[in-house]
Amino acid sequence: MTNSSPFTHSEAVHMWLRLVAGHANTLDAHGSRTLMDAFSITGGADDGGSYEGVTRMMYGWGGWLSQPNRPAVLEWHGQYHDLRTLLRTAILAGCNPAHAGYWGVNPGPPGTYDQRTVEAGHTLFTLWQSRAAVWDTLAPSQQETITAYHERFGVRPERWGNNWALFWALNHASRAALGQRHDPALVNDVLTHYLDGVYCGDGWYDDAAQRGAAQFDDYTLWVFTSHVCMWAMLPEAAKQPELRAKLLGRVRELMMHMPYFFAADGHYAHYGRSLIYKFARLGALIWSYKVGAWPHSVGMLKRIVGRHLRWHFDRGAVDAHGVLRQTLTAHGSAEVREPYNATGSQYWAMQAFGALWCLPDDDTFWTCDEAPLPVEQGNFMLAFKQPGWVLQGTKDTGHVQRFNAGSTHLPPSAMPAKYDKFVYSTAMPFNAGYVNGNPAPDGALMLSDGIRWAHRCGNEAHAVGVFEDGAGWLRMRYTLSLGVAKHRVDTTIVVLGEAHIRAHRITLDPTGPAPSAVEGSAALGYTPGAIPKIGLGQTAASFFVEGGQDRSPHGRKVAIRAIRGYDRAEVLQHWQGRFDLNSEHAQFGMQVLHVAQLQPIHELVVAVHIGKVDATESAHAIDTLENAVWGDDGTFTLHWHDGRTLVVNG
Repeated sequence: MTNSSPFTHSEAVHMWLRLVAGHANTLDAHGSRTLMDAFSITGGADDGGSYEGVTRMMYGWGGWLSQPNRPAVLEWHGQYHDLRTLLRTAILAGCNPAHAGYWGVNPGPPGTYDQRTVEAGHTLFTLWQSRAAVWDTLAPSQQETITAYHERFGVRPERWGNNWALFWALNHASRAALGQRHDPALVNDVLTHYLDGVYCGDGWYDDAAQRGAAQFDDYTLWVFTSHVCMWAMLPEAAKQPELRAKLLGRVRELMMHMPYFFAADGHYAHYGRSLIYKFARLGALIWSYKVGAWPHSVGMLKRIVGRHLRWHFDRGAVDAHGVLRQTLTAHGSAEVREPYNATGSQYWAMQAFGALWCLPDDDTFWTCDEAPLPVEQGNFMLAFKQPGWVLQGTKDTGHVQRFNAGSTHLPPSAMPAKYDKFVYSTAMPFNAGYVNGNPAPDGALMLSDGIRWAHRCGNEAHAVGVFEDGAGWLRMRYTLSLGVAKHRVDTTIVVLGEAHIRAHRITLDPTGPAPSAVEGSAALGYTPGAIPKIGLGQTAASFFVEGGQDRSPHGRKVAIRAIRGYDRAEVLQHWQGRFDLNSEHAQFGMQVLHVAQLQPIHELVVAVHIGKVDATESAHAIDTLENAVWGDDGTFTLHWHDGRTLVVNG
């Protein structure tokens, strides 16, 4: 059940004290690295301990120390931690080549994409925020050591390749704010030429060298937005009022959309990589408010922040010792991690507290009444041309679904489980794990030649929209490859509240054998002890957990029904023997429809339900459907018995 009590300053401080104590107890003898047992990931950034675990905690330290009236010494269950000492010790050890705690061991050539470059921007921003408490107390020689380190990891690369450009910009801009050597031309180039080249309109940035890669995920929030907002707080930004206003105008456009992504209980439809950063996305929202680019009521922001933090804390994102887990919850799959994650990488989440504590303790944020989220106010259906999403919210359940037609993460680091399913839901979190290198088919169509599996990974074309009657639609064309055979797929999805229709027209490549196909419902994750119920027919299946389980008063249900083209249905509580694939839950169930052998041109049409058990409205939308027809011109048309018709153009 949702904790509906107002979020308070004292509750936020309680969370923060727990995190400070838990983190401090992981520090090594030099105070510049953390020693964490995070699924035994070692090597690279973890040699000798994780410097990321310290540099990323600095977001929070800097925010707290930015307000001079706050106590620097914090107490948690009889332990005392001085944030000034923690910050001073870490930065002097980490930046000093002669110190055993030095962060810069075995650097790449200057100007390369070195992990230390990522950390350098926000460590300097932290020092600027907390300058009265730490920077101004340092000797000139110590300041020079720190500057030289950040200079070494701020050498301009040959080209701007992705969101990393913002790390270089914040590094140099923060040095300017501290009165140190910097390159103003580099900052200007990132904030004008690079950002203009990847900006797609409506607030969205494409995380690439230039727009067109269609790589949209939370890096839009926790790098593009957060770093622009941090720059906007620096004195150098005030000297460029037109540029500042332009960039914050884009932030404001993005923030117009953000409240719709949050469920009533604070959950978020997880999608994309680096999900171990958890509530880091809140940093962008709070900083946007700090710099005057939050377009909604401060009461709505307060509700989002409080409920989103509670969602994570209540589900074990912070362990019993106060240390941030790498998993999303206490029971979720460890495969939400990425190969580039170190044991301390999850402390990127401290963007949330870094932003929160830059607000004065008497700010309106802390004293205002909370305002309801969009999904608490009514049902909604929104289409975003970029990044190619349809967002659907249901007031009755408080859940949000993110349907994806356009966003992906391209090879060589493709991540189809995290990017290329048809739908990502707060009610039914996706399966993040892989089996023999293949994702599970929840929310996906997959083909197999008996040896390999093919899953959508990017598109050749896509479009999204909302009909006048409020239904959403998505259209996409893509290729599923099995060896040398490249099978073409045209997919249309029509979203009807908690139900949706998926239709696929598959054109097989004649050079390979005719493959089989499977299509999955969403995955219904559940906690140990819950007793799911199963319904199964020849070409339809349902799987549900009744009300009272998993904090849902309605119960939660997933179901899939073949309308055309499938042979049989089955209900699974694993995928190829794996029970531990779900991103948030210890166990999961899903339904899968099968085709033993596809025809040269094969049409598949299915109805899918994601939502509450007593889904009468959803059932009616499916039961009264008369026909679903592909036209010769590529259009797809739905007909209902009452004469209603919806047409998605080819």
